[in-house]
Amino acid sequence: MSDADRKPTFFLVGGSRCGTTSLHSAFVRHPGIFVPRDKSPNFFTAPDMADFPDAAAMVAMKGHSITDRDDYLDLFTEATDDQLRGEVSPVYLQSVHTAARIAAFAPEARIIAILRDPVERAFAHYIGRRRDGLDDRDTFEEAIAAELVDRAPQAIAFNRYLAIGRYAFFLERFYQEFPATRIKVVFFDDLVRDPAHVLQGLFEFLEVERLGDRIPMDHRNRGGIIRNPLLRNVWTRTALVRARLRKHLPESVRDLAGRAFLSKIEKPSLDPAIRRDLVDYFAEDLFDLKAMCEHHSSVDRVPPGWGSAGAASRRKDDA
Repeated sequence: MSDADRKPTFFLVGGSRCGTTSLHSAFVRHPGIFVPRDKSPNFFTAPDMADFPDAAAMVAMKGHSITDRDDYLDLFTEATDDQLRGEVSPVYLQSVHTAARIAAFAPEARIIAILRDPVERAFAHYIGRRRDGLDDRDTFEEAIAAELVDRAPQAIAFNRYLAIGRYAFFLERFYQEFPATRIKVVFFDDLVRDPAHVLQGLFEFLEVERLGDRIPMDHRNRGGIIRNPLLRNVWTRTALVRARLRKHLPESVRDLAGRAFLSKIEKPSLDPAIRRDLVDYFAEDLFDLKAMCEHHSSVDRVPPGWGSAGAASRRKDDA
């Protein structure tokens, strides 16, 4: 099989904590689409791993990242001739270098991004990393303090809670490399409200069969903190081990373990004062994102209320 027959024809590039797990599960179940069952091979951000802000995150990233070209292409050898080949790595929307690398590798590819209110996304990201033992800071305020001081966009935003939410800054790189007609941007709010509509729109964009109203989709990546102190301690202390074992365990085993630990979680709320600070932080990028939406027909309208206090009442489990 040639390299061309193994290259992905579309990429879901992010964002993190925005619903990529749900979209990945829908793609896995579509008969006309092949995506590796394990998302996040992170091949096109592998050269940037040295820029991770902390050692624990780097270890977790390396635990399931692919750096060898042949190993990466081997992910797609099981795709049939009549299937689209896709790849899902949310970190691709966190580096200014990713778009050019993907364009050089697969210039005819289609690009999908799903975005979430950046304030809600940042808080959910912190809660998830805190739960998984990858951030030992006791409060969200402490975790974002440095980023609120230095507001310059980050060329590589790995695990920087606020920098990741500068969507327009990173999306612009993809519009520089790909025609707008080959880029589709959707929103977490719409996926929560009407998943069938969002997925049918994505299937239409990818030019695969629409599946009617019944779209199989999982919601595994739940946000929150494990209530039971003993279980929380076990889950936290095994974070790096789980990262290393992730690609070696069957999906069914990982799902069973996850359900055992995450069946009962508590969802903290975001302090209103911190929310106001973050609304201010993201204001300029949201202005640019809304302008981008108006300019490109492939981007839906930014949901009303993004970055406002009203968004808190609409927060759902992370998809």
